[in-house]
Amino acid sequence: MLKQIRPLYLLLYLTPLIFDIILLYTYLDNGIIYWLDSNYPFSPLILLRKILFYYWNDPFFSGAPLGYSQDSLFMGIIIFLLYNIFHFSLELSEFIYLLPFIYLSQVGFVKLLNIIFEILEKRYSSYFTLIAGLLGGFIYSWGFYSYMPPILGVNYPFFIFYMLFPLVLYFSIKYIFKEKVISFSLIILYLILASGTQFTTFTYLLWSIVLYLFTVVPIWLLSRKPSFVQFTVKNLVIALIVIVAGLEQLYQTYNASIGAYQVGVHGELLGKPIVISETEAQYKNFPLSSFISLYSPEKYEIIGVLIFVLIFATILFIKGKTGKFFAPLLFLLLIIGGSSTGIINVLPLYSLHSTPIGFIAIGLMYSIQYIFSGFPVSFVSSLIIGYTLLYILEYLGKRRNYIKILFILILLLSSSYIYSFRAGEVHPEIRAFNLPVNATNIFYPPPELVSVGNYLSVHDEFYNVIEFPMQYAAGMYDDNGTKAVWYTIYPLSDYIMGQVIKSPANSASYPIYKYFPAFNITNITNYFVLLGAKYIVLNKQEYPGPGVPLGYAGGYPWNYTKFIEALARTPNITLVMENSYYNVYMINLNVSLLYPSEGLAENLSSDQLFFLYANNMLKAQKQSVIYGLGAINITNISGVHIRVVNDYCNEVYEIQVNASRPFYLVFDEGYSPLWEVTINGEINTHHYIANGYANAWLMPAGNYVATLKLSILQTVHITYLLVFLGFIILVLIYVLQRFKIFRYFKND
Repeated sequence: MLKQIRPLYLLLYLTPLIFDIILLYTYLDNGIIYWLDSNYPFSPLILLRKILFYYWNDPFFSGAPLGYSQDSLFMGIIIFLLYNIFHFSLELSEFIYLLPFIYLSQVGFVKLLNIIFEILEKRYSSYFTLIAGLLGGFIYSWGFYSYMPPILGVNYPFFIFYMLFPLVLYFSIKYIFKEKVISFSLIILYLILASGTQFTTFTYLLWSIVLYLFTVVPIWLLSRKPSFVQFTVKNLVIALIVIVAGLEQLYQTYNASIGAYQVGVHGELLGKPIVISETEAQYKNFPLSSFISLYSPEKYEIIGVLIFVLIFATILFIKGKTGKFFAPLLFLLLIIGGSSTGIINVLPLYSLHSTPIGFIAIGLMYSIQYIFSGFPVSFVSSLIIGYTLLYILEYLGKRRNYIKILFILILLLSSSYIYSFRAGEVHPEIRAFNLPVNATNIFYPPPELVSVGNYLSVHDEFYNVIEFPMQYAAGMYDDNGTKAVWYTIYPLSDYIMGQVIKSPANSASYPIYKYFPAFNITNITNYFVLLGAKYIVLNKQEYPGPGVPLGYAGGYPWNYTKFIEALARTPNITLVMENSYYNVYMINLNVSLLYPSEGLAENLSSDQLFFLYANNMLKAQKQSVIYGLGAINITNISGVHIRVVNDYCNEVYEIQVNASRPFYLVFDEGYSPLWEVTINGEINTHHYIANGYANAWLMPAGNYVATLKLSILQTVHITYLLVFLGFIILVLIYVLQRFKIFRYFKND
């Protein structure tokens, strides 16, 4: 009997894998996914260096301590092995990287349905459960949400946790309801969670916790096993595993989330706080009809609506423990739909931003955005679809209507496949570009990009790099009207150890795009040096190009030709590389990221700063405008000399100071209290903002050694160590436990 069953099971398991291979190959189309903050490693070695050694490395100027951390480590190691060790192409490496995770999500659905029904004591045909689980998982992998950001794009690291989430739930349920306090399931959970992807953002974490509670708690309430104490203890153990396994990413995400909160509340877009503008855009772009159609592309909305009705009807008419289990999930689905479409308005939460719970309130406002709320919608709907299919198969199977069963399977596979690959159809932000072709998230790295990237990776060291033109958090390649890709993180940033100055969010750099080269400026080089930029990259293929920046309808009064002409007549700038996509310019001056400076304590606008430096009224890296309570004017620092005697990955500097009078020490990275200067073991608290963006410390006169460091550096090292030690300790406890059990039975 077993010999007859195994080939059939194998065939059923292999069928979705074959579809996965076909779909993924079709989707990638010999390209790679480069959508928004995907951080695809064009240079895996540099990526791993950033993750393991260089912690101030966000690809946007002026930086943040998150760009590359634990949640990118799994991807970095896998792509490194495939690309650098086995010498596969980047395109094939990504295909091999993505495929197993996609397939594991489908296997996870089978396991999850099986264990739920087992604990609820519901018996279904093992064949039908396998079919239903695989198809539910297939829709979860490829339907609705997955063709669109973020699973194959935005927050690319979360792709791992998204695809493995069904297995996370399976092993959690198995551990809680069927195993001892220390079990092998915990080890598997630890390995999955060591990716850190559960902490990619707190918004994804929130929905993960909600889904966990709406799955595990109803099972316990319906089964009443184990005891409440055991149930609580095991959940606390899982919570501990979640935290320890992703500790480094949790720490980094916490720091970054504080910044996201500040930007959301104090930053402005279209005249309103960013979090309000984004919430209103969510309501405008995703009306109730989009949720009822389960976010289907416009031409397939009717299919999404029919599936939504099927989901709703199934749960309403099913009784018993199964119906009671799925009812809370359906309720959750409706709550998410209401809040993400504006039926439940979350805008009043903004009024709490200055209260002790303001951080949570703003986080909830972010969480209803489609890129986040689509995750629970996708999971819940796919799980219920899987069960609905199982119910139908059981009904038809009893009547041996196998032709109908086959028809349903073909229909479901077809409906999954026709969900469009073209993300441009569902993203109004892309339509704003008025592209001649539909935009995708599939990127075809031109040789010009690779050659420029390799050049900068060799020469730029830790300098900042200015990239033109600037768009509001977005850019676009248009390849002669045949294919296009939308992105926000500049691909060349994957080659650069410094920062890419591109985003307009930084007020100090915005005037470059606003005024240059429209005005007859004396010496723009002076301002480039101020920003710590050694290289300038002009992207001549970016669409829509200068004059039509997203978010700034007025445009800029210049074009590529004017910019090239302006750079050609600007002193101390040399064109060092040119191809059909890019011009690369180098500044022929001493550019330092750390230097002594005079200080003018003023509160000037970014426009005023721009003209002061660009017209040589202030000398870059000799004079700075200082902001902050307690800042004083400092002039004539000719008697001040500093020497960097040790530089560790641009995050720890040992500085020999010989100063006849006080001065400002300026560090040309984005201002953050995470940067600290210590003198004789004491922290210098006189920390100010220099030139509208950089760090500055008022330093005393004297002959001494000062240390500038990123304060989180040691903590990051400790968190990585704890992640590793946590796994070793868990395995040792498990082995010792098994050894004792073995010895006990041996004595018997």
